[in-house]
Order: sequence, then structure tokens, then C-alpha cells
Amino acid sequence: MKNQRAELSTQQIVLMIILIASFLVIFFFLLRLGIGEKSEEQLCYNSVLQKSLFPKTSLQCYRNYICITKDGSCEELIKPEKIKVKSLNETYKILAEEMAKCWWTFGEGKVDYVGKDYFFKDKYCSICSQIYFDDSLENLEGVEDKKISKDELYDYLIKNDYSKDQTYSQYLLGTNDLGGLKKQIIENENNAEKIGTFGEIEIGKQYFNVMGIISERTNAVEIGIGVGVGVAGVVVALTPVGWVGGAIIVVGSAALGGGAGIGVSEIAALTTGGQGIDNEFMAPTLVEAESDKFKALNCYEILTYT
Repeated sequence: MKNQRAELSTQQIVLMIILIASFLVIFFFLLRLGIGEKSEEQLCYNSVLQKSLFPKTSLQCYRNYICITKDGSCEELIKPEKIKVKSLNETYKILAEEMAKCWWTFGEGKVDYVGKDYFFKDKYCSICSQIYFDDSLENLEGVEDKKISKDELYDYLIKNDYSKDQTYSQYLLGTNDLGGLKKQIIENENNAEKIGTFGEIEIGKQYFNVMGIISERTNAVEIGIGVGVGVAGVVVALTPVGWVGGAIIVVGSAALGGGAGIGVSEIAALTTGGQGIDNEFMAPTLVEAESDKFKALNCYEILTYT
């Protein structure tokens, strides 16, 4: 009996060693494939779906910290994911992927994960990533005055495929006609002498990659609130303008060159209607972190952890 017990115990030990070794091998390959990062995104996505079914549950979504750099340096963020680029086109690709990842994680406009508010249609925002644009990017060809054009970024979204069936712009906004959208902005502002722009990214600063959802209302009373914030002498306001299935949010109105003449309407974000649900969504956009322009988005609550 003692020998049988000893043999059984030895077999169990050998089996445990084999199982542990197998687990370590699998874990090693998962790390090499970067599955850990994907699991965190999947965890967030799963919690978004769960919250749509059980409103009392919490989202398990965390902000990613990214540093886009040319020379590998990064002074502003502590232990970010460093991504080296050699051109503006590579930079735009990274930003497009971050925006698309954010949109997917929060349900692609198909999931209501905030429910109903009784009096107001409140805006709930989620900061998917915090991106630092390293000083070394000013040496990239095409960068002028330490600024990166958001208009060129949106051109990239229009011209490049997210999948076989659609461009980044079609995936995020449901359209490639952003030129028509800009024109519609000006017509709604009743000012033919204005031009629309998505603004610029200033190198050496941090930006939020943020998206949002507007909750449904349970009552039948429409309540409108106007918000105004001053930014360096520029009037900042949230101005929804109907277009296609959604709207746009305009932040800022100023004259070119700081004086009289042709005005500029800076488009901070674009909104789009939900697919199969009554919510509207603010598509992923890049806004300077903790800036007055970010505050002007008037997010009722931030639904991600730092």
C-alpha cells in the first residue's frame, strides 16, 4: 500500500510539473504575440456590453499612454508605450489606428452603455488614450512651426482603408464626404466668408483620444443649454449642426491672422447617430489634454480609469 501511495504521489508531482511547464510555454508565446494588450481591450469591450445589459455594473476600461517619437526619446510621460515614426504618414496611421481601436472598444455606435437620464441628454466621455507628441517630431518632413495638421489626418482617414470594405472615415463617421460636412457647417452658421478646419496638433503637448455617448431622455421636455468658454481671445462654444445621420461640434471661431477678414471655424469633434439605438455618439477625436477646448466638450462624466 505504501509503495502504491508513493507511486501515485510521484505521478501527481510529474503531472503537475508538466502542467506548469506547459502553462509557462503558452504564457511566453502569449506575451510574444502581444495578447496581454488585446486582453485589456477585450476586457473593456466586454464590460461595455455587460453594462448595456446590467446598468449597475462598472466599466473596466483603462487609459493607454502613448508617446509618438522620431528618435525614441520621451520626456513627458512615465513608462509610456513608445512608438517610433519616420514620417508624418506613419504618425497619421498610428492616430487612425488609435481612433479606430477606441471606436471598436466602446461598441462602434451600436451599444447604449449609459442608459437613460430623466431630464437631460448628458454627454459621457471616455478617454481611450493619452498621446504625447515628442519634440523630436518637429524634424519630420512636412511639419511646420511645430504643428501637425489635423486636416491632413482626416484626409488620411478618407484615403486609407480600415478594412477591405471601408475606409477609416467610413468606419468612424459613416461617410467620406468630410468636404461636404465642412461646407454644411458654414452654411448653418450663415457666413459664407468662413472656412472650416479640424485645427492642429502642437508638438510637445499631450492630447486625449476621446469619444463620447449622449444618453437618452425618459421625459418629453427638450432642454437646451448653451456653453461659452474663452480661449486666448477665441470664443469657444458647442454648436451642434444637423448633417447626415448626426451632427458636428464646433469649438472656436476666429479671423485668420488674428484680425478682420475670413473667419475660421475649428471643428473639435464630429458626432454621429447610433446604429439601431437612439443615442448619438461623439466619434473619437484628438483634443489637447486638460485644455479649455477639452472642457468645452462639456463631458458629464469620464468613463475610463487613469
